[in-house]
Amino acid sequence: MDSHKRHREMAPKTLNFFVITISTSRFEKLQEKEPVVDESGDLIKQLIISSGHKLVGYSLVPDDKVKILKAISTALDDNNVEVIVTTGGTGYTTTDLTVETLRGIFDREIEGFGEIFRQISYNEKDVGSASYLSKATAGIVKGKVIYSLPGSPDAVRLAMEKLIIPEVSHLIFLVRSK
Repeated sequence: MDSHKRHREMAPKTLNFFVITISTSRFEKLQEKEPVVDESGDLIKQLIISSGHKLVGYSLVPDDKVKILKAISTALDDNNVEVIVTTGGTGYTTTDLTVETLRGIFDREIEGFGEIFRQISYNEKDVGSASYLSKATAGIVKGKVIYSLPGSPDAVRLAMEKLIIPEVSHLIFLVRSK
């Protein structure tokens, strides 16, 4: 049997996820006690639960390096959390800080995630060459996996359904292996 198939069989079947939405506009609405629609964050949470995993935390923060790091740190310090998924801040506007912030704390980057995400995005209708404008990435910190996804619900669905949900248990198995 191939090692990746054996690893998948040995991998945990249920993982604990923490979701962080990074959006200044949504954060400001929340601060003003206005209704906040977080389509991408809600979609991530829904896909986690429907795939049999557990949602153990959620946070909404603005595009601010310190606040992003604080939210990530809170999730990393929670012994229940195994996987963190962020959405937002992966583009090239001046406020898109998520990827640069996270790369600074990664113990190891999972280069293949961003590469494959951009490749399958390229093949999606209506995305094409715009796929290279995403800095989506993933990494490992303190034995936990962090995925950084764009803020688009279509990109979130693509990443969760085609990449994260199918392989995250396998990846956690590898991260825990000695």
